[in-house]
Amino acid sequence: MAIALWYCPPQGSAVHESLQLLITSLQSLFPNSPVFEPHITITSDLNCKSADDVNRILTSCVAAIRSIPPSQPLINFQNCTIGKSYFRKVVLECEPNRYLYSIAQIMREVYVEVDDASRTQRAATWARDEFKPHLSLLYSEVYPISQAFARVIQQRIEDALNVQMVKEPQENTSNAHQLQWSFTNEPDSVQWSRPSTFKVVRCEGPASYWRVLGGTSI
Repeated sequence: MAIALWYCPPQGSAVHESLQLLITSLQSLFPNSPVFEPHITITSDLNCKSADDVNRILTSCVAAIRSIPPSQPLINFQNCTIGKSYFRKVVLECEPNRYLYSIAQIMREVYVEVDDASRTQRAATWARDEFKPHLSLLYSEVYPISQAFARVIQQRIEDALNVQMVKEPQENTSNAHQLQWSFTNEPDSVQWSRPSTFKVVRCEGPASYWRVLGGTSI
């Protein structure tokens, strides 16, 4: 993962506070898991070696998001999953959004695929096939999650986001997921576009060691 670009709800906003409280609440169920800031990873493996590189990346983010209609929400959530992997243990999956995918593709092309002659095509392929925008609520090695804990997780998410969640049949659940819920109503209290914050983060070692290298709000 090395250096990643995060897209975050603005610090101190109702969205940020709701999601941060939910992350902390779920962490209390699994004391060995870390607490972290709510974020969508736009891309990882950034070619970023200096403070000037950090500033260039953030300047590009500002330019990219300013090209989007300000009333257009980039982040809406369509379902929730309990996954099998550490970083996707409990996740809010984002609805597809062409503006969000466009930003991710641009940042991938300019700051990840920098030495590749076919970087435009590689970035487009990555955005189409690999970019799965989501907001993690829990990192944990625990697998499987017990039914009792799953019920508690569901209740806490429903209470925090003011949504109703319905369990999907197992045949509709990806092999990467232990459990998936759909929402019967849209959790619009946690959608956002602008204002927002981009952060460049060094993600090396345990989450408690991660370090923000720079950020900008818009």
